[in-house]
Amino acid sequence: MSSPTELDFAALSRAIARGCERAFVVFYQAWFAPALALAKCMSRRDEAFCLDVVQDVMLVVVHKLPPLADERAVRGWLTTTLSRAIADRLRAERRRQQRAALAAAPAPEPEPWWELASDERQQWLQARLDELSASDRALLVARFGDVVSVAAAGSAFGFGPDAAHGRLRRVLQRMRRQAAEWWYGDGS
Repeated sequence: MSSPTELDFAALSRAIARGCERAFVVFYQAWFAPALALAKCMSRRDEAFCLDVVQDVMLVVVHKLPPLADERAVRGWLTTTLSRAIADRLRAERRRQQRAALAAAPAPEPEPWWELASDERQQWLQARLDELSASDRALLVARFGDVVSVAAAGSAFGFGPDAAHGRLRRVLQRMRRQAAEWWYGDGS
């Protein structure tokens, strides 16, 4: 096996870009161990994680290695690519953990009005909608009745995206609070 410093990187990277399997094998043999050591250092994770990252990077090498001038350029490209692959794997791991935590979390408490009969719910909701200002009611109808984005619903009424989100959130919080008070409170 050649050491990385004995290789002609310009010719090697051009050959890999053309799809030469032999050039990739030479690259793989020369750079696998340094890439693994760098992945361990950068990620501070176990060997299995680092092996997966290096495998991801070697796939990128096959498909996207640009022609590079020398060992320094290869090392820089490889370091950047390793860094991105580590970040991608860590993000994916975090998302998997979050999905697992959500799956294991207890179901949310049902909203108080879910237990009401359908006609009672409709009457209660209509009464609450009638109490809203015309612009708040129109925002709710545009968002949930027409099923458009909050930003689109807000812009139809002259609100910016942030203002529409805030206004919709406040309206829904107020309605939830009213439902809880009605259900758990005095019932009026």
